[in-house]
Amino acid sequence: MRRNICLIFCFIFMLLFFSGSPASSAQGQPLTIVSAWEASTIDPVVSGFVFTRMGCLETLVTSDKKGGIEPRLATTWKVSEDGLIWVFELRKGVIFHDGTPLTGEVAAASLNRTLAKGSLFKGTPIQSFSGEGMNVIVTTERPFSALPAYLVHYASAICAPSSFDKEGKVVKVVGTGFYRLTSFQEGKVIDFESFNDYWGDNASISHARYFAVPNPETRVLLAESGEGDIVVDIPADAALRLRENKNLTVISDPLPRVRLLTVNAKLPFFSSSRLRHALSYLIDREGIAKALLKNNKSGATQLFPTVSAWHNPKLTPLNYDPEKGRKILKEEGWLPEGKQKILTKNGQPFVFEILTYSSRPDLPVIVEVIQQALRNEGIIVKIRVEKSGMVPEGNKNGTLESAFIARNFGFVADPIGTLTSDFGPEKGRGGWGAINWNSTTFDEAVKTYIETFETERQVSLRKTMTSILQEELPAIPIAWYDNHVTVNHRIQGVSLDPSEVRPYPEGVEWAK
Repeated sequence: MRRNICLIFCFIFMLLFFSGSPASSAQGQPLTIVSAWEASTIDPVVSGFVFTRMGCLETLVTSDKKGGIEPRLATTWKVSEDGLIWVFELRKGVIFHDGTPLTGEVAAASLNRTLAKGSLFKGTPIQSFSGEGMNVIVTTERPFSALPAYLVHYASAICAPSSFDKEGKVVKVVGTGFYRLTSFQEGKVIDFESFNDYWGDNASISHARYFAVPNPETRVLLAESGEGDIVVDIPADAALRLRENKNLTVISDPLPRVRLLTVNAKLPFFSSSRLRHALSYLIDREGIAKALLKNNKSGATQLFPTVSAWHNPKLTPLNYDPEKGRKILKEEGWLPEGKQKILTKNGQPFVFEILTYSSRPDLPVIVEVIQQALRNEGIIVKIRVEKSGMVPEGNKNGTLESAFIARNFGFVADPIGTLTSDFGPEKGRGGWGAINWNSTTFDEAVKTYIETFETERQVSLRKTMTSILQEELPAIPIAWYDNHVTVNHRIQGVSLDPSEVRPYPEGVEWAK
């Protein structure tokens, strides 16, 4: 009851907040995008996903919505015969929101800041970006075939010099997109207005608002009430119900994203691939997918879903086989002890913590199902729900035992970028992937893949890498993703990008 009351008060507050909006449009309100994710800062290296997805900042290249890459601020690009020098030719006549022109020098300066301060290019062979007229020149230590794919990522968005102070700190967000930033309220409410000097098609709706609402039930209420024009990350069960709402269209598309259980390979119960597979056998993916995700095909039989070019149909699928899981655990010395029949080895009980976060509402619910399933097998799971930022923090400081996360393999158009960050050489890793797991063979395959421009060779290397991850299970795939988004009938022209890169408001207009 208390939870419902809190939701009602929260919703009333939202309605009052929206009704007091200073932004206006032809219909007296802004185009409103409701998402789960707050922008913790105005620094595009950290929170650029908001500014690129709202059409404020732009990258040199972007997603073509089909798994490939197409021009954005750069019209063409080429690489030298030795694979070490890339030249990106910029679009002519582009100006920033402050009226200054886009040049090669300006774009290179913005990218060099990302190179120095961000994690996007960490572990890559990029040496520097430089500008020459309307060209951006990228120099690498060794051939780097995936470079254009990295430049799709929001952290590589190009900002005007006026965005930074003398120390390189972001003081305002000045981009080239069809919307420009007008207000930033603690990363929760961010307002934009159309930029009339945009190089491409101008925004049809004059004002737009990004509204971060971590609570999924509140997002559903905002969709139902009509306060949100586009509401993303709708829970699967709510999406089914909202299909009956005559004022909404619900779009449900598969994404190159997966729910993963990352485990610390230093812990005795995760220390071998055999033990990790035993744990995997105890999890009923199809049951989870059917009951909770309303799509029994979303159970993850491998890391990459069928929508991804990296899906490997020749892999032996991960499946539910509790008898096999129990057999492995017994052979590894994990035996039930005491009244509660807790699996124990050398006096140590099989007890571990799973860290997850509620901004993706399905994660805590799925973890509870996993907790119960493992408890039935004598394994005790403690669940801790925190902000998502606690996952990379715990990974990096060594305190993380395991985490249940959602991992997107679309932000960098070629998943090799995310794979390198998650499973590649430790010195180049981020905080979302493998914990205390290494594979020299995998690292060599990554290096070779990045350095080759031969398509057939890359396809072969993809199979090698996906096979290693399936055999070793440094992270255990549980379920693939469907993206449930509501679109209010007062707008039209919504076309979602499966890679979650292109702007939400792109091509959107008020319905006639």
